[in-house]
Amino acid sequence: MDRPASRKTRIPSCLLRAVGLLFETAGHRLALRLGATIGDVFRLLVPSKVRRVRANLEMAYPALRGTEALRRTEVEVFRHFGRMGAEFFRFPVLSDRWLREHVQIEDLSIVRSCLSQGRGVLAFIAHFGNWELISKRLALDIDVPCHVVTRRIRDPKIDAYIRDHRFRYGKATSISSEEGGIRPILRALARNEIVVLAVDQSAAPPEGVPVPFFGRMAGTHTGAARIALRQSLPLLPAFACRLPCGGHRIRFGPLLDFSGAGGLSDAEKIEWMTGRMTALAEERIREHPEQWIWMHNRWKMAPS
Repeated sequence: MDRPASRKTRIPSCLLRAVGLLFETAGHRLALRLGATIGDVFRLLVPSKVRRVRANLEMAYPALRGTEALRRTEVEVFRHFGRMGAEFFRFPVLSDRWLREHVQIEDLSIVRSCLSQGRGVLAFIAHFGNWELISKRLALDIDVPCHVVTRRIRDPKIDAYIRDHRFRYGKATSISSEEGGIRPILRALARNEIVVLAVDQSAAPPEGVPVPFFGRMAGTHTGAARIALRQSLPLLPAFACRLPCGGHRIRFGPLLDFSGAGGLSDAEKIEWMTGRMTALAEERIREHPEQWIWMHNRWKMAPS
């Protein structure tokens, strides 16, 4: 699953800063419209991604194959990620007041309850909604460091820009999954901090196990389940979604633990929990399918 950084940087840092300044100075509604337009342009310029999105949507929703409803969802996928990019660039100018007014947060008490145990919080997300907003909004109410486990982007300058931007304005430190193994994660949990992992990416054995996802088996990374079992911690779902009004909603919980896995071996418990997390992610994605990253080849590690 690890992806080596490219030796050549295709996008100069000055261009990234210029694009960031453009979105920062634009009004929020204008920035979102511009982001959606960029999504449309990207869809036209990269037909391979369009084919991947369409193929994935047809696998997940076979009854919609060839319909106008599927085509509209395909279009909205690209527009959603264009808007998300616009919001990420605008992080420096999104005030605390704006966040409180436009980003609803539900079940924050679950996060507080986990922290009260003094053993850290192990949360999981999907690449759904604007997941980058979770740590930024959470920081307004909980003064605890948040760490997100990510893979490095091939272009090292883009990777450095995103990590720095996420740290400065998104209130989260990036932990590289390619470096240090799980030691940085365990240290953060030992300090009673928050660690966030994504559970919707393809992975082959031994890191991944096949579990159902939209009616098909998909190789799925087991890192979150492995750490939860090792540390005897519950797993906290954290999902953000974009609302029709233009705002966002972040939902925490319900907590998932291993209490229902009695009698299983450790390997079976890890597969069982990975399946539970994936099922919950699918449930959230089905509510707003246009907000998930369908351009990812999610079923490439499916068993033959």
